Amino acid sequence: MRQQPTTDTARTADALNRICDIAFGFVGTQALMAGHELGVFEALRDGSLPLQTVAERTKLKPVACRRLLMALATLGLVERDEEQFRNTDLGQFCTSLSTVNLGPLTRMGPFDHLCEYLPDALREYGPRWQQALGAPAEDTFASLYADPVGLRRFADMMDGFSIPQGRLIAESFDFSHRRCLMDVAGGPGGQAIAIGLKHPHLQGIITDLEPVCRVATERIEANGLGDRFTAEPADLLAGPYPDGADTILLGHILHDWSDDTCCKILRNSAAALPADGVLLISESTLAPDFSGRHLANLKDLVMLVCNESDARERTTEEYRALLDKTGFQLEEVIEMNAPRDLLVAKKRR
Repeated sequence: MRQQPTTDTARTADALNRICDIAFGFVGTQALMAGHELGVFEALRDGSLPLQTVAERTKLKPVACRRLLMALATLGLVERDEEQFRNTDLGQFCTSLSTVNLGPLTRMGPFDHLCEYLPDALREYGPRWQQALGAPAEDTFASLYADPVGLRRFADMMDGFSIPQGRLIAESFDFSHRRCLMDVAGGPGGQAIAIGLKHPHLQGIITDLEPVCRVATERIEANGLGDRFTAEPADLLAGPYPDGADTILLGHILHDWSDDTCCKILRNSAAALPADGVLLISESTLAPDFSGRHLANLKDLVMLVCNESDARERTTEEYRALLDKTGFQLEEVIEMNAPRDLLVAKKRR
């Protein structure tokens, strides 16, 4: 008769399972990236296929394809029905048939490489660009901006984050009394474009560096907003920001910066807004004890390896303090079932 393991042995085995799940998490990340990069999700976008067909479409040996598909199945991205494979609802979001293709979110380089040096970032409390890539962040991004193909791939990744958030903001905040939205450092514009599509009375301005504005202009035109939206170059830190907006959106911006730099951005925003101006801050908010959604606390460490010292996710009260210093009053925090919430502030008269 088989003996039952002792309580201590069972607890140790449970701990081993959990620690292995965490420690091998990087393999799941790589499997997701491979599924997107090799076209697995796209091959399955129209329905079930046998292994041999998936292998042919992805140019993989059948045995290699089967091993990847089974890993993706454990992640809930594909499912198997005897000898047929198909995308799950989640996997279908990584295809061109999805209203928002989330597949480009897999393109996290170089951020995953920077995270290899997290212990040093924690010890020295600073970013790891030079250590990980042999160049400062500004040189790395300058090379990215000079590469049209790479820039558009990066833009697709940013839009994967931003478009769903923009749709939520468009449905959660009352824009009926707002006239013009300016998305500061808005990247390719996915967030602002989603809001503009929902609210046809709204004009829009997307600011960023000039190469990014060219991509934003393409996407404004592609979404039929060329008569209402523009993309205008502006320096996030030096300012000034363009005139004309009564609402400013800062989407995933402030967590990239220290308190002092955040104050520069907020003062630039206040200077660009009229007396009745509204500031919308789309960020992951932490509780007073610094707990938050699982992703928020993980992103907090990413901020450490990527950005200037003291860039971080913040509590609502920390955001309130920054706003108080820079001419704003926090009016409301709209909690969202998404990576980011929405803080609504008004410019003090």
